[in-house]
Amino acid sequence: MKYIYKLVLLSLVIVGFVSCDANENFEILDPIEGITINSPIDGSSIALNSTNKANPGLTVSWTSPTLEGTGVNYNVVVALTGTDFASPVTIGTTNKTSISLTVVQLNTLAIDLLKIPGDTEAGIEIRVVSGEVISNKVSVLLTPFKVEYVKFFLVGSLTNWKPEESLPMTRIAFNEFKITVDLPAGAEFKFLPQNTGWDGDFGEDKTKPGKLVEKDEKNISGYAAGKYEIYVNLNTFTFTVTKIVAPNSLYLVGSLTGWDPGTSIPFNKTGENIFSIVINLPAGGEFKFLPQNTSWDGDWGASKTTSGGIVQTDEDNVKGFDAGKYIVTVDFNTLKFKLTAVNNLFVVGSINGWNNSAALPMGEASLGIYSTVLDLPSGAEFKFLPTNGSWDGDWGASKTATGRIVQDDEDNLKGYEAGKYVVAVNFNTLTFTVSKITIPTNLYLVGGFNGWSNTTGNPQFTQVSAGVFEITQTLGANDEFKFVPVAGSWDNDYGTSKTSKNVLEQNSEDNLKVSNAGTYKITVNFNKGTISYVKI
Repeated sequence: MKYIYKLVLLSLVIVGFVSCDANENFEILDPIEGITINSPIDGSSIALNSTNKANPGLTVSWTSPTLEGTGVNYNVVVALTGTDFASPVTIGTTNKTSISLTVVQLNTLAIDLLKIPGDTEAGIEIRVVSGEVISNKVSVLLTPFKVEYVKFFLVGSLTNWKPEESLPMTRIAFNEFKITVDLPAGAEFKFLPQNTGWDGDFGEDKTKPGKLVEKDEKNISGYAAGKYEIYVNLNTFTFTVTKIVAPNSLYLVGSLTGWDPGTSIPFNKTGENIFSIVINLPAGGEFKFLPQNTSWDGDWGASKTTSGGIVQTDEDNVKGFDAGKYIVTVDFNTLKFKLTAVNNLFVVGSINGWNNSAALPMGEASLGIYSTVLDLPSGAEFKFLPTNGSWDGDWGASKTATGRIVQDDEDNLKGYEAGKYVVAVNFNTLTFTVSKITIPTNLYLVGGFNGWSNTTGNPQFTQVSAGVFEITQTLGANDEFKFVPVAGSWDNDYGTSKTSKNVLEQNSEDNLKVSNAGTYKITVNFNKGTISYVKI
């Protein structure tokens, strides 16, 4: 069922005459075949206003001395000026000599049938026809108002064709709406201005793809299964359906990279169509996202209307966050982004009686990577807290992805035999590692600076405190190095984790490397499981 005023408009039989125009000097033309239109006045203007929809908008009246009293019917028709009534629209049929439209009926006629855009002046021509008898032609300048739609809904096979289950679309501007949906194969849908019934439903014009109509419409269909952004513009009565294809890569560009795509920071792919990275955001920092680091093509930013949403058109920069370290996660399954603060990390579990007020602080090995060394008894369980003394935002092990760290429906880390372990969390990749380690009494440096010669003469670290070793060493550009507990032996050597930069690893370690030549202070912390090397 369509809006009531369109039905009324096309079948209206109304009597009464209300004239909003007057011109005493106007000359009535001689009757054409016996019918003469008296109102509206030729050349008059009508500007419609949405505040008085029930008021009279147009009255057409005429005289017909030769036909009156013969029981004839009159058809009142209109057409756009200059079309010579090639595609006339019937206002109504009556056996009286006048017919009236309310403001809303005339507005519907203008926008829906004559296709005059809202708030746009256009010329129309009116005439009255009875059989072969045709009246004179009257021209009027008509300006309809834009009909405002506050809500809009998608209904179809994916909502069981039930209006009450229809999906609300997001209003992004005056009469503009959008929604992101997963369309299954064979899906069909259309649109509703409310979710209480079928009144005023819109579908696709059968002859004009991408156009919305209310009469003789068809369902929108023919899309392959996938995620789509559906956009509706009710100012132009058009729609688009755009498939969302998640990029293979993602980069962060912004004030912290000089707004240069070439220096943008690569994300890590941490799930199906999900990307994450840790950034150190300065005060007032702003950024957005790129699918490549060579140009601005296809950039994504923050939605101006949906909190946490990402869009590619009319987007804003991501901004308004306090200075600090954040995990930035972009999910193309939901078209959402999220910033999670990670300025600290603590361990809590059976090893401290699950006392979150006495959680054990972890060390920061590198940006977004935290580690510590735990002496785990058999059967120990633990997880991680961003704030000492609070369970809010706790992290644990994924129940479905080995080595993945999650915040929702998480599990405790468990199942380790008794012993000392380096426990590391990498928020850049949203992963964790638990690796066995032995604590040495002494520590020696070996590497490219001495041709990887491992002898009793290797430089020895100084133990500056329990479990903490330091050394100062001159290194060449691109020199690599690692550590051994006994000079002259490669047994139980130490390096860095292959997945978490500057985390201490003893089992499947990688070498450390400096880019620039110079003298470095190297610190190895067996309490936190961290390695640092600073040029001095």
